[in-house]
Amino acid sequence: MPWTKEVPAKRYPSDLTDEEWQLLEPVFEEVEPYTTGRPREKDLREIVNAIFYLNKTGCQWRYLPKDFPSYKLVSYYYHKWVDNKTWEKINTIVHRKLRKELGRNEDPSAGIIDSQRLREPQNRSKNRGSMGEKIKGRKRHIVVDTTGYPIVVVVHAANIYEGHAAKEVLSALFSIVNTVRKFRRMVVMKVKRLLMGVKRSLTV
Repeated sequence: MPWTKEVPAKRYPSDLTDEEWQLLEPVFEEVEPYTTGRPREKDLREIVNAIFYLNKTGCQWRYLPKDFPSYKLVSYYYHKWVDNKTWEKINTIVHRKLRKELGRNEDPSAGIIDSQRLREPQNRSKNRGSMGEKIKGRKRHIVVDTTGYPIVVVVHAANIYEGHAAKEVLSALFSIVNTVRKFRRMVVMKVKRLLMGVKRSLTV
């Protein structure tokens, strides 16, 4: 879909460039094909720009600038694309393109897994950890390839046991790419046992 003349090609730093949209448009057109035989009323590029603006600024839905589509419509598409894993598809496409440009295989064979605790505001309730200490917030586990590109991110409660968290992360990873065979800087010691257990559960 061509860029509408009424909307400036560049308004906010978070807006997609023409090159970026050229890469992403086929994915969105695949998940949102025309079904009525007439042009779509709202530009998908504008909806994606609105989602990127919200993500970058952290503003509330109702505070979305008026030069974007209605916040209700943007919210509808955002949650729809979360549910049907459109964002994962886009991340995979960009990841493969980047690796190819770097002269590597499109799918990685090695990954790095790590965790990070994210603290919540002081007025949030505290969770008691497995060792008896009080832990606030959430814990984010991330797997990246050896170039540092993120493959999968999973967010848990801060008091989750590392072994259980790692199993969830590896399950999510293998649902996206199944070529990873080696890991570095693992957060659990018995990684091979976890890998075998996850793979068995995915083949059942």
